[in-house]
Amino acid sequence: MKKFVHESWLVVVMGGAFAALLATTQSATIDRIRENERQELNTAIAEVVPGVDAAKPPEKLSVAEHDVYRCLDAQGKVVGWAVDATGAGFIDKIRLVVGLSPDGRTITGVKAIWHLETPGLGNKIETKGTENFYPLQYTGKSTQRAMELVKRPAAEPHEIQAITGATYSSQYVMDIVNAVIARVVPELPAEQG
Repeated sequence: MKKFVHESWLVVVMGGAFAALLATTQSATIDRIRENERQELNTAIAEVVPGVDAAKPPEKLSVAEHDVYRCLDAQGKVVGWAVDATGAGFIDKIRLVVGLSPDGRTITGVKAIWHLETPGLGNKIETKGTENFYPLQYTGKSTQRAMELVKRPAAEPHEIQAITGATYSSQYVMDIVNAVIARVVPELPAEQG
């Protein structure tokens, strides 16, 4: 026992030193991390809500347990809504920004801003430049009916074609979008533009 204690003191001291170093680093960088996350969110909002004035920060509301942003143009008119939504993914959570028209009846865009989906398969939920860029399938879809995932080319207005080899990731994104449709759209404020 004495030998164990005698030989393990260095491990304990190093563990404490590394813990202190990590805590100091986190304290020093937390403001920068939050600012980067805010900028990433604002960039995503500008991508999914056409006409939003990037110079005006969107007004944050809490609707049905989601962060909803009222998006305005340069004249102060509501041009849409952006919903910061998170849900289960294949490996970990997926965080999306879902854009909605001013009346909430149409999806104007979907962008994944955080995920750990499988590289080369599930990460196609956000990879631009692919032939059928998956999030583009949502643009222009009505929020009056939940989306359905199909493994063939989409034939109906409410259908979304799954990513080949990444059906689960496709389903998880659609589940998040459908949750926005079911919970947020009916709760949007009345002054919808």
